[in-house]
Amino acid sequence: MPDAGPRLERVTADAAPGGRAAPPAAEARALESGTAPAPAAAADPSRRRLGWRWAARGFALIAVAITVMMLALGIGMRANDSAIDENFGSTTATVLSVSPLRTGIEFVDVTGATIRPEGGVLYPGLLNLGQQFVVEYSTKDPQIARVAGRTAAVGTVMIAVTLGVTYLIALPLIWWCLRRARLPLLGLHRGPGPRSQTRR
Repeated sequence: MPDAGPRLERVTADAAPGGRAAPPAAEARALESGTAPAPAAAADPSRRRLGWRWAARGFALIAVAITVMMLALGIGMRANDSAIDENFGSTTATVLSVSPLRTGIEFVDVTGATIRPEGGVLYPGLLNLGQQFVVEYSTKDPQIARVAGRTAAVGTVMIAVTLGVTYLIALPLIWWCLRRARLPLLGLHRGPGPRSQTRR
């Protein structure tokens, strides 16, 4: 009867206590080529997710642009008020045209010249075509004129309302787009860097 001793001594690494299982074929080939296998979960964000993030960035950019315009408008209104107060003049003006962007008026300044401000009158409120009202203007630059008794405080209310409505609409839209994207608003995606080679 043959001796069974030598056969029992040949124990593989899988059966030995604490032994490591043989790597799969794909990992074995990757180790032989000197590179580590790329993890399957490290996939780039899909185009749909990136699209949602760019949509959120678009809404944020619009909100920032409106904010900058409103701040510039507020600064301009206060500068015009300062110019009128430093060189104050007052007279009666007539409304020539009314539109959503400007209210055209005409008045005669202290020198007897007929003035039609190119930008219209400041803080027109509820002026009507053909209406006569008291206007305050800068004697140094009669193109700067406002309705008497109205200042930048009137425009500040409009600016505050505009900004409030802007952010009331923009913030939920940005939040919703980022929720769909599951990506940060300003985070920059970085592709996988160079993989280090394993030492053989």
